[in-house]
Amino acid sequence: MQSSLFDLIDKHSEESQELSPEAKQQEEERKQLLEHVSSASVNTLRDKVAWILNHYPETRNSDITLQIKFWETFEVDKYDGHSINVDDLYKLTRLTSLSRERARIQNVYKLFIANTDIRRQRGTLSEEEKGKAVEDKPEGCPTLIAYMDESGKNDDKLIVGSMWFLGGGYPILALHRSILKYKEDLGFDKEFHFSTLTRNELPIYIGMIKLFLKEASAVSFKIASVPAKGISNKQDALQQMFYHLLLRGVSSENETGRAILPRLLQVWKDAEEQGADRLLIANLDDRLKQAAVSRFKGKLFIDEIRCVDSAHDLFVQVADLFTASANRILNQPGIQRNHKDEFAEFFLDATGVRKSFSPDEQVGDMVIHFSL
Repeated sequence: MQSSLFDLIDKHSEESQELSPEAKQQEEERKQLLEHVSSASVNTLRDKVAWILNHYPETRNSDITLQIKFWETFEVDKYDGHSINVDDLYKLTRLTSLSRERARIQNVYKLFIANTDIRRQRGTLSEEEKGKAVEDKPEGCPTLIAYMDESGKNDDKLIVGSMWFLGGGYPILALHRSILKYKEDLGFDKEFHFSTLTRNELPIYIGMIKLFLKEASAVSFKIASVPAKGISNKQDALQQMFYHLLLRGVSSENETGRAILPRLLQVWKDAEEQGADRLLIANLDDRLKQAAVSRFKGKLFIDEIRCVDSAHDLFVQVADLFTASANRILNQPGIQRNHKDEFAEFFLDATGVRKSFSPDEQVGDMVIHFSL
């Protein structure tokens, strides 16, 4: 399996080098679109259509459903979900415009694709897909979204952390808009990042977390740690940790009834090095799909696993802040305190962590720590 994954990466790298200027542009557009969808930073029509396709899988199969959900989400001032004023029909986004963007997203960027029967009807089913069974995501299935980061590469414990939305849809978009407004009101135009946090910025960071926790609906945090001693390949160890954190995270949410299966799982991780990211995605996609069948009895569906630039993703930034805060407690007890300790203790206290992390148990109202 390992060699085949490396072969996949090498093949992708070779293909990337041979891309035409048009294909390179499409690849860059695809990357930007994913970053916008992940962060809920949607400004253009294409961004908004992609965001709808991502959060409401049933819209991938029907342009009428896409149009209705688009109106309900982005044009609520003209459509209240029940009736439409005749005059507003001229102002609402046309079906042809939405369909055109949906087709480009699915057929050119190969994102958020429709199920096999719909692609066959639309004439977009590839020859490769015709010859093999392709997994179709069920319509109306709720989403489980994990934003992930890592820490502790040079410390006693390796750590991976995550922030989870237990459902998708408009609340995530509204939360993103609230945080953006908060930043704009303060004139703060930088990325939220634990490593660059200054004493003067501490109140801004604390205010953002307060706002996030106040307005985020159905959110949880999960952390996994393992002693670094004896681990020669830390990058490989981190890949294993991401997998186990996701596996146990899904199990925990299902068993507690907070996010009962069946569910679509989406994973968004802070981008690191290109080759390592591709290997991580290929590894996670393969192993999670196997676990979806064997462990979750076909009730978990792997939707998207992507690495995105945290500079453009507020939710990956929140995952970074949580992971680094946990690292501050788990890896650096007894060091001289400063403003970063104040922030870490505030964030952990705000999520219900009172003293220290205890392995393999819930340590707060919304936090679980897995010690591997």
